[in-house]
Amino acid sequence: MSNEGLQQLLESDRNQLDALAELLQAEKTCLEQRNLDQLNTLVTQKQSVLASIENNDHVRRKLLQQAGVPADQTNLTHLKRLLGKGGENEFTALLESIESRLQKCRELSEVNSVIVHRSRLNTQRALSILRGPATLADLYTSHGNKLGGSEQRDLGSA
Repeated sequence: MSNEGLQQLLESDRNQLDALAELLQAEKTCLEQRNLDQLNTLVTQKQSVLASIENNDHVRRKLLQQAGVPADQTNLTHLKRLLGKGGENEFTALLESIESRLQKCRELSEVNSVIVHRSRLNTQRALSILRGPATLADLYTSHGNKLGGSEQRDLGSA
C-alpha cells in the first residue's frame, strides 16, 4: 500500500469535508432567509463535493483491499486502528481531523434538516388556513344549492 497515495486521499477528504461544512453553513443561511435561488446553486455544489468524497472513499477502499485489508475493514475506524498500531503518527492525526470534520458536517446537516422540516410544517399550516376547514356544513352555492359536507372551498373562491 502506498503511504503517499493514501495520505493524498485522506488530505483530499479533509479538504472536501471543509468545503462541505462551508456549503452546509451557507445552506443554513439560505434556508433561514428562504433564498431559493442561492439554495439551488448550493445544492448543486454540495452534490459535487459529496460525489468527490464518495469517489475518494471508493479509491481508498480499493487501495486498502489491494494491500490485503479485508473488505469489511476498510472504513475510517478500522483504518485508524490499522495505521495507529505504531503509536501516534501523521495518519492518526489526519484521521482524527477527518473524523472531527465528519461530525461537524453531521451536526450542520441535522440543523438544516430541522430548518427544512419546520419550514415545511409552517407552509402546511399556512395552506391549511387558506384552504379552510374540511367540512362546510350549511353553505350555499351561487345557485342556491346546499354544498355537501365533504367539499372543500379555497379561500380565494369563498
